[in-house]
Amino acid sequence: MEDKPGSFSGSREWVGAFEASLVLDYFCDVPCKVVHVRGGGAELEQVAVEELHQHFQKHGSPVMMGGDRDNSSKGILGVCTGDKGSYLLVVDPHYYGRQQEKTELQRRGMYSCELLCHLVDEV
Repeated sequence: MEDKPGSFSGSREWVGAFEASLVLDYFCDVPCKVVHVRGGGAELEQVAVEELHQHFQKHGSPVMMGGDRDNSSKGILGVCTGDKGSYLLVVDPHYYGRQQEKTELQRRGMYSCELLCHLVDEV
């Protein structure tokens, strides 16, 4: 792809959402859209949640989340908006290994349903 120096290969340099989108597009012909939300909770509720609803209705595929203030990558598998705000179904994209029971995965924090404002408050 030649977007990084040759020394990057085999290194422990950071690979973020942007780099992941380049790899998916270049090697797998899967175009990606990166949505950068700087405004925190209010902007997430007003802009990103609508984008997520549209994405899941049209495509249904997982969404990668992480960024400026929150360095913890998250996989988003769903969004639900109700009277108390928007909830995200969040999975930890770092899990690997044998298939586990869902109760064990939840106990270990590998997936959860998070109220969006709580996610932002933790940042």
